[in-house]
Amino acid sequence: MATVGYYDMTLGQGGSYQVNELTGNGHTAVNITVPDASQLAGIDTLYVTNPSNVSFGSEYRANQAAITDAVQNGMNLVIFDRYVSNAHTLLPGGSAISMVRDVFGGGIDVNIAAGAPAAFTANINDSTFDWGYLSSNGYVTLASLPPGAVPLLTRADPSQVVAFTYPYGSGTVFYSTMPLDFFSKTTNAQITPAEVLALIGNVMNVVCFAAGTRIMTLLGEKLVEDLQPGDLVRVLDGSHHPLRWVGQRRLGKDDLLRNPLLYPVKLAAGALGMGLPQRDIRVSRQHRMVISSAPLRALTGHSAALVAACKLVGLPGIVLDDSVEEVSYIHLLFDRHQVIWAEGAPSESLLLGPEADKMLTPAQVHDIAMRLPSLDEASTPALPVLTGRIRKSLIQRHQRSGRPLIESLPTPRPASTSPLSALGASAQGIARATHRTQRILAASCHQRFAEPSHMHIDGAAVDVDISAPHPIQQLLAAEHPARTFHQT
Repeated sequence: MATVGYYDMTLGQGGSYQVNELTGNGHTAVNITVPDASQLAGIDTLYVTNPSNVSFGSEYRANQAAITDAVQNGMNLVIFDRYVSNAHTLLPGGSAISMVRDVFGGGIDVNIAAGAPAAFTANINDSTFDWGYLSSNGYVTLASLPPGAVPLLTRADPSQVVAFTYPYGSGTVFYSTMPLDFFSKTTNAQITPAEVLALIGNVMNVVCFAAGTRIMTLLGEKLVEDLQPGDLVRVLDGSHHPLRWVGQRRLGKDDLLRNPLLYPVKLAAGALGMGLPQRDIRVSRQHRMVISSAPLRALTGHSAALVAACKLVGLPGIVLDDSVEEVSYIHLLFDRHQVIWAEGAPSESLLLGPEADKMLTPAQVHDIAMRLPSLDEASTPALPVLTGRIRKSLIQRHQRSGRPLIESLPTPRPASTSPLSALGASAQGIARATHRTQRILAASCHQRFAEPSHMHIDGAAVDVDISAPHPIQQLLAAEHPARTFHQT
């Protein structure tokens, strides 16, 4: 479980009343006497209460820069606040949040927000904290929440948010106008210790273990667990494609212990280069990330390629995370394999094939077969997939040179410049059709060079700049992927 530092703004250190809800949920509780960089460095989450109705703690204020830096670098921040007025000044990246202190107009009616994740709503309901000595001391206006924010509790008016969470840097911020310092002491008969225990447990689940990966869509970034079939997701060429199928597989502690190969790979914020991913992300071992670097171009001639996450373990910021006790893998499937944007980093969608079958249940495999018009397109990689000696050599070059895995973002030809653009083809689709029609033979040994339509690249790959086939050939290749149309 997590190491959680607890701190009371009025006391200027942790309050003993904060301990039970942490240890009762299996966390290690650490008394923070000064919230400075040295004490914050050893904790996963900082749990703060502000019992004052008239101000914020001066010591906390004095250390706000250190707290913001800690969240930026991956610490989670949890604040239960009574004062509310100008609380946006306490929150990392929260300058535009609109705070309203109001202890009477609806303060006693606290409800679960529509769409709050299951990790938060478990064992609590709309009446759990109602009538508990003015349960909220104010609210945040829904429209002012920062990008990626998730409302968790509201008043009767759903636009008046009592508690919410949002990502900042590599960490997560939780803020609530509900005075948990009062409830934690359980001096109010309407609030039981079990209710406080459940609430804190759910808060920790949201900020520590269930903060979902953000995927770029037509409507901006959305949590991966909130995506639905039909949602338009941005792909490599800048266009947006509808999701065909979304699947989820939840693995508990026993599942992971039985099969350690199911533990996720964690990529820390910035581990790939160019500040990407923007936040820590966890993916399954065989999930492929996009590499776009000078060593890749020198070795293969390709400007971008896909490499399984487990093969990147050992590079700075990339580790096998066997500390998790449960994990949910969410699979995003399109009509064809795509490169999408996860926390700003280019990454693959679900590629059908033997590795995907290991992560899917038999029922999911059957469901996909019923929904997808053609399995060929969904099992053809959008970019070259590096394996074997080439992959090993590439990773060794990055280890020796220290160069980032992403030095420039892939920029394929826009679909609008293609002769097939009027047919609605994406740049990725055109690239596939083009590569399928180009069978480039080595003059000396008649050996075909590696190309994106091949899963395995065991020798050096070469990109040859030749003119694209006739548009009719491209169209035929797109409609009949099993055939080869040679350019003459």
